[in-house]
Formats: sequence, C-alpha cells, structure tokens
Amino acid sequence: MKDFRWLGAVLTLSLAGTSAHADDKGVEREAIIEETSVGEAVAETAAPGWTYPKAYASRPLTMNKFMIRGTFSVDTKRAIIDRSTGALEGKPLVSIDLGVAFSIFDNLELGVSNYRLGSSPANAAQGIFPIVVSPTGSFGDMPLYVRYSFMRKDYVEMAADFVLLVPSWTNLSATFGLPVRIRARGPVTVDTGTEFVILSNGAGLNVEVPVKATFNITPAGFIFGDSGFSFQNIARNLTGGSYFDTSLAFPVARNQVFVPLGVGGGYTHVVKNMVMIDVFARFGWNPFVYVNPPSGVNTLPATDSWVLSVGATIHTSPILHESGLK
Repeated sequence: MKDFRWLGAVLTLSLAGTSAHADDKGVEREAIIEETSVGEAVAETAAPGWTYPKAYASRPLTMNKFMIRGTFSVDTKRAIIDRSTGALEGKPLVSIDLGVAFSIFDNLELGVSNYRLGSSPANAAQGIFPIVVSPTGSFGDMPLYVRYSFMRKDYVEMAADFVLLVPSWTNLSATFGLPVRIRARGPVTVDTGTEFVILSNGAGLNVEVPVKATFNITPAGFIFGDSGFSFQNIARNLTGGSYFDTSLAFPVARNQVFVPLGVGGGYTHVVKNMVMIDVFARFGWNPFVYVNPPSGVNTLPATDSWVLSVGATIHTSPILHESGLK
C-alpha cells in the first residue's frame, strides 16, 4: 500500500513539473455573461475581485490559479457484492468521502479526489480520506489526478486527465480522459468526452462516454441530468463484474454495454467574498438500461442499481496569490 502511494505521489509531481514550463500567466479569464429572459446575469463572478464564475454552468474545466477546492460527499449504492461469495448483499455500500484539489496555473489542476468538473459521476469510497461505513468499516481508495486544459474558446473547452487510483480497498487502475465542456447557450452547459479506464486486475478496459446537461435557474441555483454509454470489462481475462473498479452499483459480466441515468441539483453560496460553497444532491441508476444484459439480469435493473450522493464542494479564492506568494 505504501509503495503504491509513493508511486502515485512521484508520478503526480513529475507531471506537474513537466507542465511548469507552460505559460504561468495562462489565459486571462473573464466571466462569461449571458442574459436570461428575465435579465439576470447567470455567470456573475464569485465575488468582487474574484473572477471565477459563480454559476455552475459557466465554470471552466480547471480552477483559477492558486484556488483550492475541497469536496465532501456521502455516497450510497443499493447493490453490493460479498467479496467471498460474489453474491449480492442486503446492505448497501455507504461511504463518506473527502477530497482536495489545487490549481497551480489557470490551466493546470492537481488533486486527490473523486470529483472532477465535467467528468463521470464521482465513485464511492474514493478520496484523500475515504471511509467505508457499510456493509463493513474500511478505508477506500485514493485517486491522484492531474488535469490540463489545452483549449479554451468562448463556447467550448477541452482538457486532458490522468488519474492513478491507489488502492487499499479495490484494485489499481489508471484513467485517461478527454473532458469537453460546451456552453450551449446562456445558462446551459453540456459536458461530454471520453474516459479510458485501464484495469490491473485481469488486464481489462472500461470506456465511459458521459453526457451531462446543467442549467442554472439563477446565478446560485442549478439542476442537471446525466447519462451516456458505458462499456465494461472489454477483453478482460476475468469472469464476473467490475464492481470494485468503477462507480457501478450493480455488477456485470465481461464485455457489457449499458446506459446510466441520473438527475440532481444544488445551490451556491459565497461567504465573505472568500469562500464559495456548492451544496448538491444526485440520484441515479448505474446501470439504468442494459444494451446486452448478463444472464439472469433484467434489462431494466432499476431496483438493484440506484445510487444516491449528497455533499458539498468548497472553493477558496486565490488566497496564495492575494498574499503575495506567486
């Protein structure tokens, strides 16, 4: 376990060093102001002097330089498999997950967290301090990630992700992602992209194609819906599910394809122009519909596959920059 953590730390620092030669001035950010039918600017800045957008739908894929983000969530999965028998247990998986991220430049973000803006829904039992409380107490996994935003236009942004999952509860894996954020119109954003998850246990591959639409009803209030396609256990040597490798709530066999579905919303509040807090909730099914269900599994396994997440993200203003540390 300790060797894996050292490996993750060295790899993350190496990636950060490689990007240090990039222009540390980055691209100067301006709030994207769009007027709604009632004349509200839904992408107002977080606070005077803090140009990070308050509206969730208008935020960039990486935070502003020297911003810090903390995450807290309680995640519940309806279905969980017994490690010894492989059968479904009656108790759900419940975890309390804490994460942290830091932006070195406007376009370079590092973190140990199961949350990345615009990516697939966060996995349970992952973070810098993930605690599994049900069905038995345990410590989860640590996902070390680096994200580099390489293209920014007025209405579209693209980035590259690398995530190394340091396991203490599941299995070692690596994720390569290309998240895309499309600002469709006004307060509406569509997130998509592709994620390739390389599985070490049985040498398999998962491919995720998430699609998420977010609508800011007001500068503070937002709702969202997410779906997409999930290709699980491609060309894997192991028989059985990949529950311990992904955010699945229901185990699947090899070479499976399904469609997830989720809905949620949240509210943003700024405290003393220094801290911005998003409180959110999401309820969904993962999977919702199987394209090719495994033997003995329903095409619509909704009663056995639901996932519930509630939590908060906490953003700080660029306090290091403001204190003169550049």
